[in-house]
Amino acid sequence: MKKIYALLMLALPMLGFAQKDVTFIVDMRDYSGSYTTVHLNGDFNSWCGTCNPMSDPEGDSIWTVTLPLTADSIEYKFTLDGWTGQESLTSGTACTKTTSGFTNRFAAFTGDTILPGVAWESCGAKAGQVYMTFQVNMAYRAVDSTGVFLAGGTGFGVPGDNEMYPIGDSVYSKTLAADTGFYSMFTFLSANDPSWGAKENIVGKPCAAGTYSDRDMVGYSATMGLMGDFHYRTCFAECTTDGTCPVPATPVNVTFQSDRTNSPAFTTAYISGTMNGWSGDANEMTDADGDGVYEVTLSLLPGSYEFKFTADNWAIQENFDASTADSVCTLTTGGFTNRLVTVSQADTTLDVQCWEECGPCSGIGIEESAADFVVKPNPASDVLFIENTTGTTSNVAIYSVTGAKVLEQRFENEARLEVASLPRGMYIVRVQNGLSESVVRIALK
Repeated sequence: MKKIYALLMLALPMLGFAQKDVTFIVDMRDYSGSYTTVHLNGDFNSWCGTCNPMSDPEGDSIWTVTLPLTADSIEYKFTLDGWTGQESLTSGTACTKTTSGFTNRFAAFTGDTILPGVAWESCGAKAGQVYMTFQVNMAYRAVDSTGVFLAGGTGFGVPGDNEMYPIGDSVYSKTLAADTGFYSMFTFLSANDPSWGAKENIVGKPCAAGTYSDRDMVGYSATMGLMGDFHYRTCFAECTTDGTCPVPATPVNVTFQSDRTNSPAFTTAYISGTMNGWSGDANEMTDADGDGVYEVTLSLLPGSYEFKFTADNWAIQENFDASTADSVCTLTTGGFTNRLVTVSQADTTLDVQCWEECGPCSGIGIEESAADFVVKPNPASDVLFIENTTGTTSNVAIYSVTGAKVLEQRFENEARLEVASLPRGMYIVRVQNGLSESVVRIALK
């Protein structure tokens, strides 16, 4: 026990020396003198002069630098061209500390930190301005040679307008100044792609917002914009808020089945969606047994995908009306109504989907291989009953047409499922006990 205590006493002082990535921002627009480069000097680099140059790749006089620091607090100041020029700071002001007659800036931090942007020789921003810093972790993502970009909304333009810059550890950063009251949604792209094909896909995730599943300045809106700095640290195509990236999920095989019996005449069947950049001819579907049901198996990461069945490189495509029963299996985004599927972490064969319908062309009914289970009524309204004739404990689960499990229950002879709270539409009921299994398609009216 004494050895463990001694080890803890040795380890605790080291906790304060964990590396933190700290971002510094200084606005030089009100500085009237001449200079070439702004430098950051402090006790962390022994006030060395030119060791830590800042950068202004946009040429807007907003200089930034991100440094890996181990101290919990530092004294520092901004200087020009080494020590050719330096800030003159007022002792006693909120952002300073005076030591042995020298007044410097002071900052304390416990982890990765983006410090508030300040004007030269000031503890605050340039009058009427706020500073927005976006940092996106591209770990596990292929970055195109054209770079990483911030875009979207009403304020960040199109791909190519706002290039982000690497600051280490696969993280890209962008700092922009804006007038107080500014607000805009935004997104990240892994390439300068004018067609938006390199845009991150966060469809169905909790951080998706707006018509195009962009990101939002949470807590702000067009009527209540920024009154102070905005800092955003995340992972590309993820909703993390600390700049970390989860280990990627393993791709699974998903088989799509399209009954083309009711479709217009075509030559070659395809599937098009967010999984292939809405390509009209990337993923061909085939009908090996000539029964009119076309199939394709894709390797996909778990997540949500929009798609539709098409033919002959977009010469033919499904059309849906979100105001009808089509809403059961579709999602409307930006005026476009497409099918939606949520892929789990296991290989999946999706149910056959009739052309421009949610479900099979044969309609609604029980699809059982044996009479071991009875599911009734169908259609149902408030209550669904499952009868078990096998005499063994069984399990029943209800799935939406997108694959999401909405109810599950263990039972012996009969299960009573309250379904009144579920949205009306089509569902899949799977009943199994290890010996037999039945899959039933039901409708809730």
